[in-house]
Amino acid sequence: MLLKNGRFLLRRNLVEGGDEGAAKAAFRDYYTARGMERIEGRVEYFAPKVGVESTGLEVRDLGNRWASCSPAGKLSFHWKCMMAPQTIIDYIVLHELCHLRHSDHTAAFWNEVDKVLPDYRERKEWLRKNGASMDV
Repeated sequence: MLLKNGRFLLRRNLVEGGDEGAAKAAFRDYYTARGMERIEGRVEYFAPKVGVESTGLEVRDLGNRWASCSPAGKLSFHWKCMMAPQTIIDYIVLHELCHLRHSDHTAAFWNEVDKVLPDYRERKEWLRKNGASMDV
């Protein structure tokens, strides 16, 4: 699959074959591959602002979670995040980076998020309202 002039181009055999599962897999694979590049850059940008370092990074299917942070500091992001606007991706990345400081959602955690993204509440609300519609 290619993205050209803002439009996805699926391989002809996927379109002509009518295999919806294969087409969805092509989108998932595209978002997973491009997600690593995009997320990596945002982690590199935001990690110093939080004063943390990640021990690893992956983009994959996380079921009903947008992202997760392991106790060892590995960050995982759902490939569907890549369908969100950049401001929302930034919120998701920062949220997980702040978990490297605070593993829970206490006031201290949200204070850490607020220091870097004072409008995080609006971004969080956007994700709550629109997140379920991000699907292939």
